[in-house]
Amino acid sequence: MDFDRLAHQLRNPVMVIRTLAHLVGKRLGPDDPNQVLLEQITRECRRLDALLEDQLEVRAPGAVPLEPLVAEVERAAIALARERQIHFEREGQASCRVKADGRALYEVLMNLLDNAFKYTPAGGQVRLEVRPGQNACTIDIADTGGGIEAADLERIFDAYYRGSRNGDRPGRGLGLAIARDLIEQMGGSIDARNGEGGGSRFCVTLPTAQED
Repeated sequence: MDFDRLAHQLRNPVMVIRTLAHLVGKRLGPDDPNQVLLEQITRECRRLDALLEDQLEVRAPGAVPLEPLVAEVERAAIALARERQIHFEREGQASCRVKADGRALYEVLMNLLDNAFKYTPAGGQVRLEVRPGQNACTIDIADTGGGIEAADLERIFDAYYRGSRNGDRPGRGLGLAIARDLIEQMGGSIDARNGEGGGSRFCVTLPTAQED
């Protein structure tokens, strides 16, 4: 699929949604409780816009120190966990550099974490684990939600495909497709599987950058 063409086509609708949310917010007034929902819509539009921009302008992968990036992702995950009453933990040290576009990698990891929190009920757990190796580094994001149906695993990274666990949740089925494309542009890979104790697990593997 031509993701560059798709990204161009999606940027205008995203901008329209953000503008409409802003106009509705002005009509509601600052104290209206629905402002929280509008802020969430605006925040998700910004994230989607950033993903689309990354798709159009992925820089040549460079040597990215992983620890600062993972620490920033961890801070955002802690805030999400508090908001959704889910336990979050991080395991492993990101003591390596990977070949990546740091901004695009951050957006991919945040997309995976947001999905993990979305499909995990309150009281559940989301875990981020970093496993550095000599030639590659793997970042796992696992949850204790309902897992992924076997039939969905085969197509979960396909554009516009929405698995059975989505139910009536809104979405276009593009987040994981864009994430895979971005990671592959960095020379890495991403896969999905079910955890041994239930829930789902997404693994992002990137080549390590050799020390000078």
